Amino acid sequence: MNNWKWIIVMVLPLFITTGCWDKRDPEDREYMITMGVDKGKDGYLISFAPAKIDEKDPEKMECEGRTLADAIACNDSQNSRKTELGQLKMIVLGKSILEDQRELQSLLEELKRSQEISKKVTVLGTEATAGECIEAMLEEDDGTGLYLWEFYKNTAKEVGVTKGLDMDTFFTELKEQKGSCILPRIEPVEKGLYLGGGVALANVKLAAFLDDKQEQGYLFLLGEAEGAILEAQEGEKEIPLRIVRSQANYDFITQDDGKIICRIRLRLHGDLVGNTNTDAFTEAGSKKLEELFSKIVITEVENTMKIAKEQETAEFLGLAERLRRKNPDFSGDFWNEVEISIEPDLKIRDTGRIR
Repeated sequence: MNNWKWIIVMVLPLFITTGCWDKRDPEDREYMITMGVDKGKDGYLISFAPAKIDEKDPEKMECEGRTLADAIACNDSQNSRKTELGQLKMIVLGKSILEDQRELQSLLEELKRSQEISKKVTVLGTEATAGECIEAMLEEDDGTGLYLWEFYKNTAKEVGVTKGLDMDTFFTELKEQKGSCILPRIEPVEKGLYLGGGVALANVKLAAFLDDKQEQGYLFLLGEAEGAILEAQEGEKEIPLRIVRSQANYDFITQDDGKIICRIRLRLHGDLVGNTNTDAFTEAGSKKLEELFSKIVITEVENTMKIAKEQETAEFLGLAERLRRKNPDFSGDFWNEVEISIEPDLKIRDTGRIR
């Protein structure tokens, strides 16, 4: 047997028993669950919320670097455990990094290339600092490091004022919508965290913060408004309605003069919430309420569109991208050349039946 064969025979068992040369025991790793990114003095200020792997409750870890890799290396140099991002579930982007187009683009390129961070990580934005969100999360945590992840999953299922966004979808929307997208928004409040509203990006830079109602209008445009609450005023009485089904269909019709009509047809089903007068379920009463709630939907959608018009873009709402699918040659000014018609078809359910 020649020398090469002897080398293979000697080395192969090492790979079989160790799996890799740099294998570490779990207790030698710091498993990060949430990462926050703010702008630092020269690059990024990174905040980590680690998982609990011993009796001590996890504390916020903070490091700086010109790149994400530099920051992680800095973190490793200050701690006995190696930073492990394979279990990362959420990334929070602070206002300072969202405002800086160059730094944000660099960060996103690094995240896109990363082999360690899953592309299924949920991405959020905040008007505060990401570090403040991490601190608020750890104050509420039960010691697992998973508070923000569980809070997000449970809250997003119950309220129609935000939508989930994983990193893979985030990158896809940025590509299709020319650097524009809407991130779910999270804010530290007096008692914990508040999930609701959105963070609009245009040209890979912060364009506007959306409040709950503006985000709700965006979800109607997406056909993803399940859980949204509408409140109608009838005399002195306030009547709430919860959306239980939501669909959105778009038709783009080119007129002889070149003008484009965009018909947005919203099919909505809703349940009245709380104590409601039985007159609401008469044919006339139901029809009246359906018209009232339809007007509210139109107002919310128009208010959301107003934000996009003020930013002189139809990209982060997905409107321009939808038009390009139908008419790839379109390259005009969306708001000047497209007339939008919002057409809700809202039905109120009575004990699970659509009247």
